[in-house]
Amino acid sequence: MISTGVEGSRRRIAICSAAVLLAVTALFVLARPASAVTYETGYNPDGLPTDEGCFWTGPFTRKNPKTNVAVPGTEITYWAAKFRTPPGSTLTLRGAFPHARYSSLNSYDNLGASQTSLPDRDITPDPGSINPGLPGANRAATNRSYTVEVRGEAPPAVPAGNTLYAAPVADGYQTIIYRVYIPDRGRDLAGGTGVPVPSLRLAGGQVVEGSDLCNQMNSIHYFTSTTMDPQTYQTLVNWPGRDPLTNPAVNPMEFSRYWNLQNVVARYKTPTEQKEAWRLFPNYAGTQYDNRDARYMTSGFSFRFGKVIVLKGKLPTTPRTLDGQKRMTTGQLVAWDMCIIQALVTTRTWNCVFDEQLPLRGGKKREYTIVISQRANRPKNARTKCGVWWMAPDPDGDGGGRTDVGQLLTRNVLPAENYKRSSWDVPTPFPADAVRTMGPYYPKGSYTTKKSFEKRGCPKK
Repeated sequence: MISTGVEGSRRRIAICSAAVLLAVTALFVLARPASAVTYETGYNPDGLPTDEGCFWTGPFTRKNPKTNVAVPGTEITYWAAKFRTPPGSTLTLRGAFPHARYSSLNSYDNLGASQTSLPDRDITPDPGSINPGLPGANRAATNRSYTVEVRGEAPPAVPAGNTLYAAPVADGYQTIIYRVYIPDRGRDLAGGTGVPVPSLRLAGGQVVEGSDLCNQMNSIHYFTSTTMDPQTYQTLVNWPGRDPLTNPAVNPMEFSRYWNLQNVVARYKTPTEQKEAWRLFPNYAGTQYDNRDARYMTSGFSFRFGKVIVLKGKLPTTPRTLDGQKRMTTGQLVAWDMCIIQALVTTRTWNCVFDEQLPLRGGKKREYTIVISQRANRPKNARTKCGVWWMAPDPDGDGGGRTDVGQLLTRNVLPAENYKRSSWDVPTPFPADAVRTMGPYYPKGSYTTKKSFEKRGCPKK
């Protein structure tokens, strides 16, 4: 059937929009190799750190320019492993629960999308040990060991206990990441217990470790880029119908739930094209080596709308662990943070603030205020004693040439079953649905001036 008139024109516009969306997304995705290829064991072309030996790559932190990719949290440390499990063999990881808020193991496909997750709370400790991450557990316990098996297969309908499923993907390798969130004050990045130690039982029954294990598994230290090439990024920034000086920021600010790569790309486009992206790509799909135990929201910002950015909201309850509290408590979330990040062209993180750092007002209302401004525009009352957390923006802005534009990212980690106001519950990537779903927990952002904010004074908590 051939459409004519206005209906036909609208259909042609929709088809064109969809084609351009697919083309721009393809430029991003296809820049990464997907075909099977074998590298020499230990392959490490980018000189990534290997502080924990030949199996693990890392630590990945914001402070190291080589590892500041895929928007890491400043309170989070990552170690990654990429390998091929020999047929008939079994990979085992033996570790100790860290002195930290949370830890987990995730597996990934070759595009950096999480496949499965094994959070610490779901791990049964070794006989004679305890899991200090469970409610009421003794967080200072010394008997805290565990054993996890990593299987090179897709997860079954009923996954086995203490098992991470890491199926080989298009490039022939398996990828896993070990995370530690918020180590106790005074502990190292791994929470004082190191990273899990691998051992491999070969098909014939022989157990190998260390360099022999890495040789058997063809372990490498090469992780394909998850960034957007600059030309593609500039195409999005200069999208017809959007202001290239501020895109994708709007005034007032809007936080959108991360849904999939196509919907993230569409945020640089017109509202009509954003709706079309949602129609074409409605399924949630992670990327950027996301944590399967977290859900994310992002917002663009531009100082062209105002020199002072103010974020307000109600902070969900979370366990308090930073000061080495003896007993693990519960909360509406396991962890929450707000980060200043760069755009897809670099995926770097500048700085973050996490739940326990925020000064709160209003007692049980748990109200927070975050101010973001250049140091010269910092209000005098943007201080902790006034119930305000201040953050300086990234001097490189979006990482794509605009120093007065940036992005924010907030994580919600493992909500409690009875808490239905987290980003996990937002049903679409549209800000209006986030506002309705999250209510007072939605981070409301606005622009103002230094003088106007200072007029608020410094009220007591």
